[in-house]
Amino acid sequence: MMEDLDRRLRDTDRRLHDMDSRLDDLETDHQSLSRKFGYTEDLDYELRDIRGDVSECNDRIDKAEEELGDRIADTEQAIKRLTQHVRLLDGQIKVAHGVPAADLDTFTVDQRALARTMERGWAARSLLLGDHDRVTHQVRVRHHRDTVAKHRAALAAVVEAVGGFTASRYGTTDHSQAADRLRTAIADEKRLRQDLTRQVPGAEESANALTNDASTRADKQPVIAAGDRADKRLTMALRSRLADAISSRSLLPAWFVTVLGAAPPARATEQWLETAIRVLLYRLTYDITDPVVALGPEPSDTDRHRRSWHNELRKDLRRW
Repeated sequence: MMEDLDRRLRDTDRRLHDMDSRLDDLETDHQSLSRKFGYTEDLDYELRDIRGDVSECNDRIDKAEEELGDRIADTEQAIKRLTQHVRLLDGQIKVAHGVPAADLDTFTVDQRALARTMERGWAARSLLLGDHDRVTHQVRVRHHRDTVAKHRAALAAVVEAVGGFTASRYGTTDHSQAADRLRTAIADEKRLRQDLTRQVPGAEESANALTNDASTRADKQPVIAAGDRADKRLTMALRSRLADAISSRSLLPAWFVTVLGAAPPARATEQWLETAIRVLLYRLTYDITDPVVALGPEPSDTDRHRRSWHNELRKDLRRW
């Protein structure tokens, strides 16, 4: 009994020792966590301080960008004013030296007639389907035609399946296989018939649109062709007139210099020339005589072609 009691005491002592060791470990962990927690608080404070500095820097950057934008706008405005003064001085120097003024606003009777022919061609072309619409209608009609052919093939398959089904003996393997083929053929025919029902209204509309377009195209083709020829003749004539004015260093009108400058640029010269010719053609077509504003007054929304042309030219003129 004494031995058993001694053993129990030793076990109890060992357990107490283990508990002391665990308490020591917990205290060590607690101290370590306390140190880490304190460091984390310091780090969090530093991070908040850094975030504050970054926010302040961002505010300064935003303010600097705003000031830079204002300076850039002021500089661009100053450059525009300087450019205008240079153009004015250049024009005055040329006038003082007797440089002849380029006449870009006088057009012959034949040229004005060509412009009217060109306008009639545009009006006729506007009655035709656009490329996108025409292709859309063609695809719809073609799809309907393909579906019709598939439906006919499906009907033939149903007839053939019915023949195979009636020719086979009930209860045989051939009869079961024929029944499967018949069910499949009937389902395919039904699906294609439903597709045709959905496609018919759109296909008829597209077919009528293409028929009307073909008729209108045949009727208006002479007018459209005459308009295209007039466009080419006027473009060549205006290109020659502008080239002569530039090569002779004539004094270009104010409306021209305002939007295109006094001379062709060293880069993209051909694009500059094409834009200038189209401006001349626009002024001729719509009888623009404004000595300062190149494209004249803003066109109304009712004249869609003129409105579209005006917007395109205005966008292109921003480059020069």
